[in-house]
Amino acid sequence: MVAVVVIVSIMFVCIMFSIAPDTFPKHMVVSIPKGMYLSQAARILHTNGIIKSEFIFKVYAVLTSGHRQIQSGDYLFDKPESALRIAYRTTHGVQNLPKISVTLYEGMTVKDMGIQIKKNIPDFDNITFYNIAKSSEGYLFPDTYFFYENVTPQQVFDLLTSNFDRKIKSISVELKSFGKSISDIVTMASLVEREATSSLDRRLIAGVLWNRISIDMPLQVDPPFYYLFGKGSLELTLKDLATDSPYNLYKHKGLTPTPINNPGLSAILDTVNPTKSNYLFFLSDSHGVMHYAATNDGHVANKIKYLQ
Repeated sequence: MVAVVVIVSIMFVCIMFSIAPDTFPKHMVVSIPKGMYLSQAARILHTNGIIKSEFIFKVYAVLTSGHRQIQSGDYLFDKPESALRIAYRTTHGVQNLPKISVTLYEGMTVKDMGIQIKKNIPDFDNITFYNIAKSSEGYLFPDTYFFYENVTPQQVFDLLTSNFDRKIKSISVELKSFGKSISDIVTMASLVEREATSSLDRRLIAGVLWNRISIDMPLQVDPPFYYLFGKGSLELTLKDLATDSPYNLYKHKGLTPTPINNPGLSAILDTVNPTKSNYLFFLSDSHGVMHYAATNDGHVANKIKYLQ
């Protein structure tokens, strides 16, 4: 009988200390720094009137997560919550801050992506993001994301690269059967992404470029100059075309050393499913229509017919 009374008493105390305190704030954002221990987080929450008991909170944190790891970040508390709910939120990173939709388009460079995020989230540090992500050009997946307004460059980088890994895994059979390395495929896809907008043309252009690779012919395409100088084909000068860079595919054979942007899944799939043909040349007319040729004479004829 005594044991039952003790158990009931303990349960009553736990329930009482689990209920939100009368001091629970409204619309308060509490920051939990990275690397903070559970006991330190409990002290912050208690000091701000969010929990009644640090001990009860720590017990719930261990029970809800199986460990003592607290997720760093800024947490919005706008209405009373139990200690159990707060323990779950802080161990699972449920910040309850409003999220902002940001669309990162196919063919964007790392630099473009950082600028795009900053347009939507003015406090975002796009310079730090660029420094973190620049060596991973090509491997940040373009998609629509929902970010907290306090999202860090590292968090964005981790999310974009993990999304890329998931997408690539979903088409691993197609990639493996094509017989080329992921780096070559993604690099080629980044060129194809900038050259065409339709799947039909992307597959034809991929076929042309793979044909050129197979006979050791320079690719001679303009998209790498956008990566180098931020210039499109119509803006290029003779000086630009003479640039001695491994990204200048008029001067150097093979692919660029790295991808020149971040291609979408469709461009990657089109790159490993090229249309077979004997074409070695292509051009886009003033209406954006692509024209193909198997010989240089045929290419010159297309230039005269469609570009003059």
